[in-house]
Amino acid sequence: MAKKPKFTPSQIKEHIKKIQAAIDKHKRENQLEHFRSITPDEIEKKLKRANSPFIAGQATNSNAIRGGTLPYHVGIYNPDPFRARDMYAHVWVGSGNIDPTVGTFLTNVDTRFPRLTEPGAIHGLDLPPGGYGVLMFAMNVPMCVERTNYIGETCLMQLNWNDVGEYLDRAMFVFQVT
Repeated sequence: MAKKPKFTPSQIKEHIKKIQAAIDKHKRENQLEHFRSITPDEIEKKLKRANSPFIAGQATNSNAIRGGTLPYHVGIYNPDPFRARDMYAHVWVGSGNIDPTVGTFLTNVDTRFPRLTEPGAIHGLDLPPGGYGVLMFAMNVPMCVERTNYIGETCLMQLNWNDVGEYLDRAMFVFQVT
């Protein structure tokens, strides 16, 4: 027996419109030089999978200086008909994006850089149905790193205070240390 789709085609179209409007607002308010968002095709694929909410947009600067701070913003969308609570984004530098296994993806870390988790609130990000939220990070760039490109990783997770949490989504960004 075929599994019932999570969203109907008309619901998918409506979510794509909502997400694109939220992304456009995020782009307008963004003060960083590089913004990347998902395409309508990518939105449809994410809406058809099991895990949601998901990462819909991200912004950072393309360049960072040793000893400086790299800003990074990640936009999260909740397509579900219920409130999503206790969500956190974890950000680090490493090359794990190509690793399909969540456990090893999370441990592929360049330990010279900090590992950061937002939001700072003890109860995490809380998004209503159809809600879009932005989490902001400021990553310190160590003096000891080489002048080259680095891959930043983001893991969106929903924690469970009394049991195992849930991996929701991942994204990556590239920046250059000059």
